[in-house]
Amino acid sequence: MPMTGATGQSTLRSWRYIADAWRFSRRVDVRYVDMVFRARSARVLPASARTRFIDMGIPADVVGETLGRIRRADQWSTQWIETAQRFLGESRRHVSAMNVREAAQSRQIAALCYHAAQIFEIFDRRTMAQCRSAAASLFTQTLPPLYPNVRHMWIPWRSSSLPVLIQTPDPISEPVGLVVILNGTSISKEETLAWHPRFLDQGYAVMSIDSPGTGEAAGVAGAAADQDDILDGVFAVFQREPMIDLDRVVILGASLGGNQAIRVAAHDRRILAAVAITPPYEPARWLDRANPLLIRELEFMVEEESLSETRERVAEFGLEQAVDASREPILVFGGGRDILVPPNESQLLAERAGERATLVWYPAGGHCLYEMVDQWTFEAATWIRAVDRARHSHDFAPDAGKLAAAGQDALESAVYEPRRAVIVDAEEGDFTEYARLIPDDERAGEDE
Repeated sequence: MPMTGATGQSTLRSWRYIADAWRFSRRVDVRYVDMVFRARSARVLPASARTRFIDMGIPADVVGETLGRIRRADQWSTQWIETAQRFLGESRRHVSAMNVREAAQSRQIAALCYHAAQIFEIFDRRTMAQCRSAAASLFTQTLPPLYPNVRHMWIPWRSSSLPVLIQTPDPISEPVGLVVILNGTSISKEETLAWHPRFLDQGYAVMSIDSPGTGEAAGVAGAAADQDDILDGVFAVFQREPMIDLDRVVILGASLGGNQAIRVAAHDRRILAAVAITPPYEPARWLDRANPLLIRELEFMVEEESLSETRERVAEFGLEQAVDASREPILVFGGGRDILVPPNESQLLAERAGERATLVWYPAGGHCLYEMVDQWTFEAATWIRAVDRARHSHDFAPDAGKLAAAGQDALESAVYEPRRAVIVDAEEGDFTEYARLIPDDERAGEDE
């Protein structure tokens, strides 16, 4: 695991086809998807995408069967909705038989299928909104029998409120820190609930939020770069919760949620540390070369109708000023095979933050590292715990660089043991390396 400091050197392994993949991705529009799906169905999706659905809680055979019925892009949501309705029927039969837990499990799968339906619904905003609403409503109904220590709450935000799922370690006997998870464009709190276990293992409460423009909060407001006050309501509400230690709050986000996590941390000095998974750093720099399907998804999220307006709104998400303003340690995860956000965006963020940043690099990882959720959440939880402990030591506090170094040391010595089999690319292998600063000469030419 090579490591670099401010003057050190490091070699990050990169996918040799990344430039070709990015050039090709610009041609992957609806017509191309239709052609591929007609020939091979949606089962052609890479293993990382299928792993995402399975990790949510949808059985693997259900994922394969549903993808096999999808032969055009516009069939994506209808086929997932059909599967969801099948499980709703199964849930009703279990209710009639008074099988409470089995009924809840079927209903939860239905909820997650509705969530899967909205992931690639780029044709109709109403269908997307209906799927998001159904997923949240059905999932909330399953919490008492399946997740008795998870609460669905609404946190005040400006003149509105945002939905959250909060889970605490069980049992809990003393105040615990809080990890707040912000989602990306197509992710929801119902999905990120599956990311909680590793943080719970380290003794932290975990809160998954639907940010404005996403999930159950899709109707609250469109996503915007000035939404850096999203945790104000969290601090206000949990002042009355004696078992939550508000001096130990960490913010974590994936994709655009990772970008938001950095901006929130720069705005709010109460935050201990920030974690970002494959975040965009300077979207204006590469948006014109992005996948057209991603552009359409962003139009829905920021509530703009034209490409030019979407570009203007997305360009506002640049992180340079936020990183300069922030003072906390930052953990950044990057994926060498990310074809939605250029892989070197994570490197740019780590470089800009300097000694405060720790970069964890997955050469075979795609966007959001969906295929490696258990591993990166283990590493994130390990890093957070080490930074938290160091912060209370007279040798470290309040030096953010030393706190980050303590987290990095913990990552080097940690031994990851997967909870289940992990899909690993045979060519790249299961390779992870750590770095605090990426030299300029290693960043050139990585964004195409």
